Amino acid sequence: MALTNTLTKKLSARLPMILGISLIIIGIIANEWILVPLLSSDGQIEPRNIVIIWGFDLLCVSAGLILLISRSFVTLLNVAIGVLITLVMLYGLEWLFYYLNHRPPPPTTAEVAPPPPAVQHEGTYTHDFFHDDELLGYKPRPLAQVDSVKKLGDEILYDVIYSIDEYSRRVTPFESNQQVESNRQNRPNTMLFFGDSFMFGEGVQDDETLPYYVTFEATNYQPYNYGFSGYGPQQMLAKLESDALRDELPTLATSNKITLIYVFIDAHVERAIGSMYVHNAWGDKMPYYTIDWSGNLIRQGNFTTGRPIIATLYKQLPNSEIASYFNVTIPPRLTDRHYKFTAQLIAAARDTFQDKFGSDQFYVVVYPDEGDYFEDIQPHFETAGLNVLNYDKRMKLDPEAGLGIKNDGHPTGKAHQQVARWIIEDLGMSIN
Repeated sequence: MALTNTLTKKLSARLPMILGISLIIIGIIANEWILVPLLSSDGQIEPRNIVIIWGFDLLCVSAGLILLISRSFVTLLNVAIGVLITLVMLYGLEWLFYYLNHRPPPPTTAEVAPPPPAVQHEGTYTHDFFHDDELLGYKPRPLAQVDSVKKLGDEILYDVIYSIDEYSRRVTPFESNQQVESNRQNRPNTMLFFGDSFMFGEGVQDDETLPYYVTFEATNYQPYNYGFSGYGPQQMLAKLESDALRDELPTLATSNKITLIYVFIDAHVERAIGSMYVHNAWGDKMPYYTIDWSGNLIRQGNFTTGRPIIATLYKQLPNSEIASYFNVTIPPRLTDRHYKFTAQLIAAARDTFQDKFGSDQFYVVVYPDEGDYFEDIQPHFETAGLNVLNYDKRMKLDPEAGLGIKNDGHPTGKAHQQVARWIIEDLGMSIN
């Protein structure tokens, strides 16, 4: 009887430790890489479910460590009660900040000004123009020709046509100039254009884009416009890494020279890192690049599949009344680490371009009036040895001067034409 009591006491004393070890083992084994193939026949699972798996793992390992270290169920219970009290307090704070966020405005006898007119898009641009794409996140529908009308109330800001070729590139037409058209088949050089809506030509006609004006003058270059709205440098890198790119360049086989122009604007930093604003607004499927343990830049799916926990946080945080009250965003500000990473992405695109096409004609154009971050990112551009054409201070995108689209922010065809002249001059391109 005494021996039995002794064994029972020893087992009771060791039970927390045994259970703790068991929970830790469960938390380690029940991980994403083991459960996803078991739960999904195609190996794909919603980011929300991945977060649940990681939450379960964290709960098991945390509880196991508490039991293993304290060897006391009482300690585990105390911790659980503390966590529960914390959650209840957070829930109460959410209700408090809900009240603060939704307080009725104070009564006033003054005449209230009418709200400003709403900005709206009209035309076929708003229907089936943006298509999901595994490589780039999204792209314009191939072989599309859509009209895009942007209005502020009843005022038309622009009314333009976007023409897209079979590879989802903005068409660069030459039919309006007979001399250029006659030389079109004899363009011995190739020029690739990458960037976002500035390069795509948001708000301007096909014959008012930057690629159009560059190659309208430099007629010995055949242009290919890969820019599109909302893109960052990662789309350029992803496209250059694609094995299909060569098949999309029919003039490459006979080209004497290949040049790449990439337009940089401040917004590309947030797009490169996939900030909360970019992720929630449009960029959740954009390519996700990160630095691995050896310091190499690698792609890991997109901003949702490659970082499911962060993606879930970004999606859920705006639903928090506390976060809304304090206007929480992630990151709260850009740091040198973000500028360095953006420069690394661009430099990786440059290196990929050199490796695949044997050309060092890779140029970063800082668009006028869009380089507020340039002083911060310039040292990293210099470290990477990038060829930079900085036009930030040369011109203001002033709507009154016809250089910026009113109440929009995008450059006009007149602005693109001026920038094209600077590029041609600075690169010493021959003009036919």
